[in-house]
Amino acid sequence: MTRLTGSAGVMLSVTLPLALCGEVDQVALVNQARAKIVANIKKLPKYTCRQTVHRSRFEKIPAVGSHSCSYLDDSAKNLPRLSLAWADRFKLDVTVSAGAEIFSWAGAESFQSEHLEKIVGSGMAGTGDFGAFLMSIFGSGASEYDYLGLEQDKGRTLAVYRYYVPMSASRYEFNVGPRPDDTVALAYEGRFWIDSQNAELSRMTIEVPHPPQESETCRIETTIDYRQARIGDSDFLLPQLTVLKLWDVEVHRYENQIEYASCREFRSETVFRTDPEPSLGASEVSKAPVAIPLGIRIKIALRSKIDFASSFAGDTIEGQLLNAIGVLVPNGALVHGRIVRFQREYLPSNYVAIGLKFDSVEVNGREVPLTLMAATRGASIKPDRVEKRQGIGMFTFPADRLVLDQKFISEWKTTAGKPAK
Repeated sequence: MTRLTGSAGVMLSVTLPLALCGEVDQVALVNQARAKIVANIKKLPKYTCRQTVHRSRFEKIPAVGSHSCSYLDDSAKNLPRLSLAWADRFKLDVTVSAGAEIFSWAGAESFQSEHLEKIVGSGMAGTGDFGAFLMSIFGSGASEYDYLGLEQDKGRTLAVYRYYVPMSASRYEFNVGPRPDDTVALAYEGRFWIDSQNAELSRMTIEVPHPPQESETCRIETTIDYRQARIGDSDFLLPQLTVLKLWDVEVHRYENQIEYASCREFRSETVFRTDPEPSLGASEVSKAPVAIPLGIRIKIALRSKIDFASSFAGDTIEGQLLNAIGVLVPNGALVHGRIVRFQREYLPSNYVAIGLKFDSVEVNGREVPLTLMAATRGASIKPDRVEKRQGIGMFTFPADRLVLDQKFISEWKTTAGKPAK
């Protein structure tokens, strides 16, 4: 194993040969890879990609009484077998602005927040795939590298390196409290795989083997697979698949799988919204104030089909009013919204929970904002009290139910929102 340093002082000319007599020049290769990665980030145009996210939580059944990380110790002979307890899925658009990733629901007109939980709700979330980790590892000069040797993968010869990023140089932050600024910096390490023929980064892992005790987390591992993606007239190195895993003291394992696709140049100025985002359809959003009466109970029949096998949170939906809202919004008016949660509970009960949010209604051919709260009551359709985002109705169904269509009717009540302008 050969120790290299990430400081600029050992950067060698990128014109040195990468392989001599079948052996890799490990220093020249990593230096050329670093130069290409940093240049890629600096020349990358403003772009957006579609994220498809599957999240899962695995638990020990029956639950383990201990509250520690000892089950992950190297001395542990038999790791506990964990069962799938919960899963959800959603689709987002992501872009990078001023070095930070910002998100919106897939197909939304504007980007809404850099805090992912404000959009998708509770659950494990991570950011940093688009450059933050790369710059810390390859661009800051603070990392140290160990050359580990060569591996074969799908006909390619990959050089493998281990790296270390100390806490003093880390931009990896972990939330340990209820507020967004309750964060701690984490030292981390991992490996990266470089194609020995062209010095392209193929894969990288990010490992936090000993998170701070206050996080109640035992271990964090991330694997990012990279590819060349065409944006405009050029190819750029972008993530293709990220897998994030976290083990906690309750003997739970959380896992996120994030696929990236449809990356394209983003020419419009990024717009941040803190108000509910209208779901744009064929009608234009009304610019004239429309006074929606408050406290009116309404029924909405679903017009879109929600398929339990293929639908995602982030999909747009359409419904139809079954009664008027005052004198301005007639019976039969179309309402627009999104699926904002799509989850499956496996343990201890087996059911599907779907979160819906309707946020605009068509009035005289124009789409105007609509603020609702769920009012449905019943044995088979119940709001989920865990959902903290406003204006969302959570509905639960037996796991063997496959499709929701126009027969699904939900009840809501109009409430106060930010005034339309």
